[in-house]
Amino acid sequence: MIKHANSRPLVLVLEDEALIALNLQDEIQDAGYEVAGPFTTCSAALGWLQTATPNMAILDAALKDGPCREIALELRRCEVPFLIYSGHQEDWPLLSEFDHITWIEKPVPPSVLVQACQQLSRRYD
Repeated sequence: MIKHANSRPLVLVLEDEALIALNLQDEIQDAGYEVAGPFTTCSAALGWLQTATPNMAILDAALKDGPCREIALELRRCEVPFLIYSGHQEDWPLLSEFDHITWIEKPVPPSVLVQACQQLSRRYD
Protein backbone atom coordinates (compact mmCIF):
# COMPACT_ATOMS: atom_id res chain seq x y z
CA MET A 1 0.00 0.00 0.00
CA ILE A 2 1.37 3.39 -0.96
CA LYS A 3 1.41 6.04 1.76
CA HIS A 4 0.61 9.51 0.44
CA ALA A 5 3.84 11.51 0.23
CA ASN A 6 2.74 14.82 -1.29
CA SER A 7 3.40 18.05 0.62
CA ARG A 8 -0.37 18.68 0.69
CA PRO A 9 -2.26 16.34 3.07
CA LEU A 10 -4.59 13.93 1.27
CA VAL A 11 -8.20 13.77 2.48
CA LEU A 12 -10.32 10.78 1.46
CA VAL A 13 -13.91 11.99 0.91
CA LEU A 14 -16.92 9.66 0.92
CA GLU A 15 -20.14 11.44 -0.02
CA ASP A 16 -22.97 10.22 -2.25
CA GLU A 17 -24.82 13.53 -2.70
CA ALA A 18 -23.24 15.14 -5.78
CA LEU A 19 -23.69 18.81 -4.82
CA ILE A 20 -22.43 18.25 -1.28
CA ALA A 21 -19.48 16.22 -2.61
CA LEU A 22 -18.41 18.87 -5.13
CA ASN A 23 -18.77 21.70 -2.62
CA LEU A 24 -16.83 19.74 -0.02
CA GLN A 25 -14.09 18.90 -2.52
CA ASP A 26 -13.73 22.57 -3.55
CA GLU A 27 -13.61 23.81 0.04
CA ILE A 28 -11.03 21.22 1.11
CA GLN A 29 -8.82 21.93 -1.89
CA ASP A 30 -9.11 25.69 -1.33
CA ALA A 31 -7.91 25.11 2.24
CA GLY A 32 -4.71 23.50 0.93
CA TYR A 33 -5.57 19.81 1.00
CA GLU A 34 -5.56 17.28 -1.80
CA VAL A 35 -8.76 15.24 -2.21
CA ALA A 36 -9.17 11.54 -3.00
CA GLY A 37 -12.66 11.04 -4.34
CA PRO A 38 -15.31 11.97 -3.61
CA PHE A 39 -16.35 8.33 -3.58
CA THR A 40 -20.08 7.57 -3.75
CA THR A 41 -19.89 3.86 -2.86
CA CYS A 42 -18.14 1.93 -0.14
CA SER A 43 -16.88 -0.64 -2.64
CA ALA A 44 -15.10 2.02 -4.72
CA ALA A 45 -13.52 3.56 -1.63
CA LEU A 46 -12.38 0.16 -0.32
CA GLY A 47 -10.86 -0.58 -3.71
CA TRP A 48 -8.94 2.68 -3.61
CA LEU A 49 -7.76 1.97 -0.06
CA GLN A 50 -6.13 -1.26 -1.30
CA THR A 51 -3.54 0.81 -3.17
CA ALA A 52 -3.28 4.10 -1.29
CA THR A 53 -3.47 5.59 2.19
CA PRO A 54 -4.82 9.09 2.88
CA ASN A 55 -3.68 11.35 5.69
CA MET A 56 -7.27 11.65 6.94
CA ALA A 57 -10.84 10.98 5.83
CA ILE A 58 -14.34 12.44 5.87
CA LEU A 59 -17.02 9.74 5.76
CA ASP A 60 -20.73 9.97 5.25
CA ALA A 61 -22.30 7.37 7.58
CA ALA A 62 -23.93 5.58 4.63
CA LEU A 63 -23.31 5.65 0.89
CA LYS A 64 -25.26 4.32 -2.09
CA ASP A 65 -24.23 0.73 -1.30
CA GLY A 66 -24.65 0.85 2.48
CA PRO A 67 -23.06 1.88 5.79
CA CYS A 68 -19.39 2.91 5.87
CA ARG A 69 -18.47 0.64 8.79
CA GLU A 70 -15.99 -1.48 6.78
CA ILE A 71 -14.23 1.65 5.57
CA ALA A 72 -14.03 2.97 9.12
CA LEU A 73 -12.52 -0.35 10.23
CA GLU A 74 -9.95 -0.23 7.42
CA LEU A 75 -9.02 3.36 8.24
CA ARG A 76 -8.59 2.45 11.90
CA ARG A 77 -6.43 -0.54 10.92
CA CYS A 78 -4.23 1.79 8.85
CA GLU A 79 -4.20 4.39 11.67
CA VAL A 80 -5.85 7.03 9.48
CA PRO A 81 -7.84 9.61 11.46
CA PHE A 82 -11.36 10.27 10.22
CA LEU A 83 -14.59 12.02 11.05
CA ILE A 84 -18.20 11.31 10.15
CA TYR A 85 -20.17 13.93 8.21
CA SER A 86 -23.74 12.72 7.97
CA GLY A 87 -27.35 13.77 7.65
CA HIS A 88 -28.19 11.06 10.17
CA GLN A 89 -28.11 11.67 13.90
CA GLU A 90 -25.13 10.31 15.79
CA ASP A 91 -25.10 6.53 15.69
CA TRP A 92 -24.05 5.55 19.22
CA PRO A 93 -23.41 1.86 18.42
CA LEU A 94 -21.03 2.93 15.64
CA LEU A 95 -19.38 5.56 17.82
CA SER A 96 -18.86 3.11 20.67
CA GLU A 97 -16.81 0.98 18.28
CA PHE A 98 -14.58 3.92 17.26
CA ASP A 99 -13.07 5.92 20.09
CA HIS A 100 -12.80 9.68 19.73
CA ILE A 101 -14.63 10.00 16.40
CA THR A 102 -16.03 13.41 15.63
CA TRP A 103 -19.58 13.27 14.25
CA ILE A 104 -20.69 16.37 12.35
CA GLU A 105 -24.36 16.45 11.45
CA LYS A 106 -25.35 17.97 8.07
CA PRO A 107 -25.82 20.67 7.15
CA VAL A 108 -22.93 22.83 8.31
CA PRO A 109 -20.89 25.46 6.51
CA PRO A 110 -17.91 23.88 4.69
CA SER A 111 -15.59 25.92 6.90
CA VAL A 112 -16.66 23.71 9.83
CA LEU A 113 -15.36 20.63 7.99
CA VAL A 114 -12.13 22.38 7.01
CA GLN A 115 -11.59 23.32 10.65
CA ALA A 116 -12.33 19.72 11.69
CA CYS A 117 -9.70 18.50 9.19
CA GLN A 118 -7.19 20.94 10.65
CA GLN A 119 -7.96 19.60 14.13
CA LEU A 120 -7.57 16.00 12.95
CA SER A 121 -4.25 16.87 11.38
CA ARG A 122 -2.96 18.51 14.57
CA ARG A 123 -4.26 15.71 16.78
CA TYR A 124 -2.41 13.02 14.83
CA ASP A 125 0.83 14.85 13.91
